[in-house]
Amino acid sequence: MTSNRLERFAHNLDWNLLRTFVVVVEEGSITAAANRLLLQQPAVSMALKRLEQTVGQKLIDRRPGRFDLTEAGEKLHLQCRDIFAAVIRLPHVLDTASEEVTGHLNIHTVSHAHNPAWDRKLDSYFRMHPRVTMSITVATTVDVLRAVERNIATIGLCDGIIPDALDKAFHIRERYALYCGCGHTLFGVEGIDFTDLRGNPYIAFIADVLGGEHMNSVTAVRAAGSFGQQVRAVSCSVEEVMRLIVSNVGIGMLPDHLALPAVKAGRLWQLPPYHDLPTTDVFRISNPNSILNPAEAVFLAHVADTEPLDHCLEHHQD
Repeated sequence: MTSNRLERFAHNLDWNLLRTFVVVVEEGSITAAANRLLLQQPAVSMALKRLEQTVGQKLIDRRPGRFDLTEAGEKLHLQCRDIFAAVIRLPHVLDTASEEVTGHLNIHTVSHAHNPAWDRKLDSYFRMHPRVTMSITVATTVDVLRAVERNIATIGLCDGIIPDALDKAFHIRERYALYCGCGHTLFGVEGIDFTDLRGNPYIAFIADVLGGEHMNSVTAVRAAGSFGQQVRAVSCSVEEVMRLIVSNVGIGMLPDHLALPAVKAGRLWQLPPYHDLPTTDVFRISNPNSILNPAEAVFLAHVADTEPLDHCLEHHQD
């Protein structure tokens, strides 16, 4: 399109139609979208038709038993996600009235991604910028990645496969081992074999159960040892998984540096395998295309040189 045509297109576009389109895609049906938007179904259908007329493309293939985005619909949906992410962040971007750094940081992280160097960075940052506020959301790997990709999170701490479009820096490495609680029949037993583990109720991390592209080496060890088929409980929280194992609800994998105090206190017992234990790397991730408020821009620069921590080496030295 020429610049004049583009201007006319933007002028004539009803931006509310984009929001309706996004909700239709997220809900997967006109009826569900109407319920969410508190509108009548014909109104939503008409809005979608008007949007298709405006862009000159069919956006959704709606036939009996089918509700699929067309290629044009997929492209528009990606653009709409960026548009609404930018709109959500506008209040923070506009928070520049004072020379003092202000704004809000939104951090999404997997459970217990602990690195003392990161804590020191937080301490020094808030000493310099006391008017900044922060929220921290503990979530699954997939949810952390999604929050960063959609520009909802300022920064994320997570494992898994990091998309090339995101910036990443090595944050921590953890080694996982299998444990049972002090009331378990295998507690204190030496010379345990893999066959002794089969049939035991298992406490799993959500990513371990869901598998998919973010399946980690913990899942691979479960498969190799043929244990953990009976999943009794799941959580994305390391603390909750540990609590359930200590409470004898089932056996489960834990970062060995976190489990060590409970092992020394006689509340946990390590089970096989004892060698070639799986490790997981956690990264700091951010979206280079994100529109940042002053607090976020200063924060990302401040933590960029945070020293990574390999808990495997730390534990070995202990």
